[in-house]
Amino acid sequence: MVPSLMARVLSGIQPSGDVHLGNYVGAIRHWVTDQDSIDSFICIVDLHAISVPQDPAHLRAQTVELAALLLAAGIDPDRSTLFVQSHVHEHAELAWVLNCFTTFGELRRMTQFKEKAQAQAEGSVLVGLFDYPVLQAADILLYQADRVPVGEDQRQHVELTRDIAQRFNHRFGETFVVPEVAIPKVGARIMDLQNPAAKMSKSAESPQGTIGVLDSPEDVSRKVKAAVTDSGRDVVSSPDKPAITNLLTIYSVVTGRNVSDIEGSYEGRGYADLKSDLAEAIILFLSPLQEQYRDISSDPGRLRDSLELGAQKAQKVAGETLHAVYERVGFVPRRR
Repeated sequence: MVPSLMARVLSGIQPSGDVHLGNYVGAIRHWVTDQDSIDSFICIVDLHAISVPQDPAHLRAQTVELAALLLAAGIDPDRSTLFVQSHVHEHAELAWVLNCFTTFGELRRMTQFKEKAQAQAEGSVLVGLFDYPVLQAADILLYQADRVPVGEDQRQHVELTRDIAQRFNHRFGETFVVPEVAIPKVGARIMDLQNPAAKMSKSAESPQGTIGVLDSPEDVSRKVKAAVTDSGRDVVSSPDKPAITNLLTIYSVVTGRNVSDIEGSYEGRGYADLKSDLAEAIILFLSPLQEQYRDISSDPGRLRDSLELGAQKAQKVAGETLHAVYERVGFVPRRR
């Protein structure tokens, strides 16, 4: 049993786009190290993924790939609850109930929706994309999460979750834990190799700027050597050298060396040497993860068992929450 004083944290990750170096060092590695200090629920949010068009076979393959990667990174099914969102039907059911406690105006004010609506005619935006924050609220509230680690761009969605939870609790009595927004401490920011002003992203328009954690050594080398650079020759980190600063940051992350130490080793040397050494360092850094991934992927039964264990653990908690919600809103219980 998880100690009662251990905080419960829900983290979600979409099975769309390839997991890249920034995802791995910025989020996944922290989930691994936090497993003994928090009650960790890690959800592969495939229901969220279909809020934009998906190829079914590709979505299915990416969901399996992501699950294998998380296990390869060190997520332990016995210490964390790793599961696929669609395997726990309570997510969709609670989302409908919460829809009845959320206003149209609240959803229209969501910044992410407004940005997407501006990019196309509002009338053509899918309802699922509009309603995305309510499903996200259901994800969080089902598990009575104390904290939700999100980037600043998702803060508004968690604030909406808090409002919905407080509204429901005020009407029906204490039902949901009102979660806290947990903005992770700013660590190393991994930027796009082709556009150092933008974070490395799964949805980047140019895959050449993103290093996938499953990229072959040849692909890693090619992408690093093609990375944009700044004017001059000095290998130093500074505000007026965003491209070289990014390369040095990545170098520091994958080797554990201080940026200043790395700078010192390149005095009198140029960008070509830096890129060559950096590519080798990234390849070495990703090699253990890739080896573990291949091992797990070669055993589909082990992967299915891990996801089934996670779904059972998640559903036990989710079912208790949904039962309480159904009782409070006045639904007649099914005869067992």
